[in-house]
Amino acid sequence: MNIGDSQALQQALTLGPLAALSDKERHFLTAHARVHTFSQGELLFREGDVTTDPMILLNGMVKLCRHTTQGKECVLHLVRPAKILDVGVLFYEDVLPITAVAVQNSTTVRLEKKALLTCVQDNTSLSIALMKTMCLRQRLFINKIAGSQGRISVASRVAAWLLHRAKMEKSATMHLGVTQEILARQMGISRESLSRELSALAADGFIDRRHRTITLLDPEALRARAES
Repeated sequence: MNIGDSQALQQALTLGPLAALSDKERHFLTAHARVHTFSQGELLFREGDVTTDPMILLNGMVKLCRHTTQGKECVLHLVRPAKILDVGVLFYEDVLPITAVAVQNSTTVRLEKKALLTCVQDNTSLSIALMKTMCLRQRLFINKIAGSQGRISVASRVAAWLLHRAKMEKSATMHLGVTQEILARQMGISRESLSRELSALAADGFIDRRHRTITLLDPEALRARAES
């Protein structure tokens, strides 16, 4: 392992829920982890494959998606740096339910499932942190399902998504990093609907929109729109 990979590995084992690791556990996992790089458009894993090891995204962006029998892509989530791609791989007993594709050049750290599970069994704080991660992702999926059934309007979906991203990035200004087509698929709406709604929010003074950067100007108004 070269110096760059070693530094990336050490960084990865302090991110997100893995911050709950003890020094001893972190040292243990170092021996059971590998750094991988993926080019834009490259497949990390595919739905239907045998379950894989958990991966932490160090840089870039990865989309988690599924495809209908007609081949239409549904983007379930966009994974950003410092996040685990899919905590569920620790517990899947069968094949993978989703596909992961790099939408930017990306670097991941892959942890051996058995090694991480050993830490989970011995570290209550780590277990709780991973559960919180899974619950947050589950909530996003529930909202997506409700929206696809027509129970959440386009306006509410877009406003809720903007508030969620600002919360995750801890900033009112968000650099989207992907096309509107990918974002629209994630929200379960058309690209045209997303474009119209963002234009309407900008016209109402709720957001400032410049290319792929959006700044929230009136979070309270967005919250009311999300809950309407």
